[in-house]
This record gives sequence, C-alpha cells and structure tokens, in this order.
Amino acid sequence: MKIAISTLSDLSMNDGTSVRAKRVFELLQRKYDCTLIIRGEQRSKSEKVAVISPSKLWNFQLIPVLLKNRFDLIYCSNDFWGFFTYFTLARLWTYKVIFEAHGILSLEREYSMSDPGPVDKVKIKVLKWREKFVVKHADCVIALSLDIFNYYQRFNNDIVLIPVFLDEQRFKPRESLNEQTSHTEEKLVGVIGPFIQGHINNYFLDFVSQNLGAFDERIKFIIIGECDHKPRNARVRYTGYFRDVQEYVDQLSLLDAVLVPSKFPSFGPLNKILEPMACSVPVFTTPVGAAGLDHITTGEDIFICDESEIVAKVNESLFDVELMERVGKNARRAIEMYYATEVNNKKLIEIIERLDTSS
Repeated sequence: MKIAISTLSDLSMNDGTSVRAKRVFELLQRKYDCTLIIRGEQRSKSEKVAVISPSKLWNFQLIPVLLKNRFDLIYCSNDFWGFFTYFTLARLWTYKVIFEAHGILSLEREYSMSDPGPVDKVKIKVLKWREKFVVKHADCVIALSLDIFNYYQRFNNDIVLIPVFLDEQRFKPRESLNEQTSHTEEKLVGVIGPFIQGHINNYFLDFVSQNLGAFDERIKFIIIGECDHKPRNARVRYTGYFRDVQEYVDQLSLLDAVLVPSKFPSFGPLNKILEPMACSVPVFTTPVGAAGLDHITTGEDIFICDESEIVAKVNESLFDVELMERVGKNARRAIEMYYATEVNNKKLIEIIERLDTSS
C-alpha cells in the first residue's frame, strides 16, 4: 500500500504541524510504502520525501507528485489547501483521503478578536466554509483533541480521536526534578517558542518581559527556540534554535518548570506542553492553553490558572519541592497513558487497514 503524508509546512521550522506530520510518517513507514510531501527550500536526500518549493501554487505543484507515484491513500496533516487537489483527483484515481484536524482555526480567530471588522468577519466565514467542506468530504477525519472531535463530528460520522502523541522513549523523564535540596536556590523556567514576526505565541515572551518584576527574584528564564526579538535582562537568556531533538530534550531536563501563558486557545494539545510533561517537568499554563488536553487534572498533572493569577501560582509553587516532584511524576504518567506513541500507533494502523479493505 502506497501512502502519502502531506503537510503544507516546512519541516525545518519544527512547528506543531510539521512535528505531527513527521511522527505520523515515522510510524506508518514501518509498515507501508510512505512518501512525505512537504514544502521547503532544499531538495531532500531521501526519495521518500517530496519537497515542493514554497509558492502560492501548492495545489498545482502536488499534481506531478501524484502522477508519478499513484498513491492508494493520502493523509492530509492539517493540509486544508492540499485537500482540494487530493479530493478532486480522487475521483479519477480512486484513492482514499484522510484529513487530520489540528484545530478549529475559525473559532480561534473569533476568540482572538474582541471586535472583528467586516473584512475579518468575511475571512472567518470563509474559514468555516473551508473547514466544513474538507471535513465533510474526507473519507475519514482524525481529530487531535476531544474539542476538535466534538466540533467536527456533525459534519462527518467517520471521525476518530488520536491526540498529539510523542515518542516516550525519546522524551524521557529525569530521575528527579529536584536534584538539589535547598528551597531558596535559583529556579530555571523555560518558555518555548518560536518567537518570530507574526507568530501568535509571541505573547509568551511579552508576558515574561512585562511581568518579570512580579516573579520571585530567584526565578530565571530561558527562552527556547528561534527568536527574532530578544528583550535584554540579566534574568533572561536565549538558547536559539535546536536542530537536534536530543539537544532540546537535554535542555528540557535542566528546567524546573515550563511556562505557557496562552492567551488564545488552539483546541489541539500543544507539543510545548506535552513534551516537558513527558520529561517530568511541571507546566504552568492558562485554561485556554490547556484547551484540547484531555485526562489532565490541574494541581495533579499540571498547573492551570487564569492569566492574572499565573505569576502568583509560579511564585507559590515553584519552591515547594514535594509538590513539584509529584506533579512532574504525574505528568509523565499521564503522557504514558494517553499521549505516547505506542498507545496511539494501533489506532492509526486500524484506520489505515479499514480504509484499505473498503477500497
């Protein structure tokens, strides 16, 4: 069986969409003949990775790849635009199309705009139409969270929940969150990017800068990932972009906590929350930051509080050794039970085999 995993994303950027596509590709290629279709600046050395140069012609650039390979199944990893090409040509070549929904962009836009103007309202309506069309016409829909599942279920009965998952063997827990015993030592809190022009998560960095004086003076921050604007302060340092996953995991393991002060919901679990949890690093976030996280309990597996209270919660909890140790271990346990690769691998294979037999 020949399968294409398609994502309108540059894998070198390592955002949530590209990370998910790579993880699906790594899983499926163990059993099937898989090709990863991505956008990028350079050609891939692997014949199993089709790199399309960035342009506005994505839909047309997909056609030669389809002609060359004649796939049996197309797996659209949040590739809304690519879906229109795949859906149209499926009528000629009789392959099946899976659409993987990472979020509900139309609702995210609505929530992020307190007073949308006429143009914004039109854009939101277009997004809603696009979402409905794609979900309705996919042979199967995979939702990354229960919120996404519940929202799209009305458009397609063949929808399955397979949450964000990660390699629990790669993101390993450290033996102890509290290798030192002093309650008065400095603590290191990570804030995970990228923080580049136009990125919605830039607010995280702004939040730290604006509230630095309110955080306990013993707390220092490390900004992880690409960052094109760097407020200067002795309590803040920057790692730059990690090109090696192990280097990133090693950095997570050095943290006492991770701060995710989300202002807008994504409706899909955030890798920047799940990855620290897998490493037994406690995470502080807001209710909208935790949107899409299922089977997670605040105060037990994670810290969830309103944006106005998150600084006080960090100050109050970070130096409580037993609390942080317990939350970190519980976080790892939750990952193993619900968000690990091996837990979700079987669900993914079952969908592929069901669609294959129905061809």
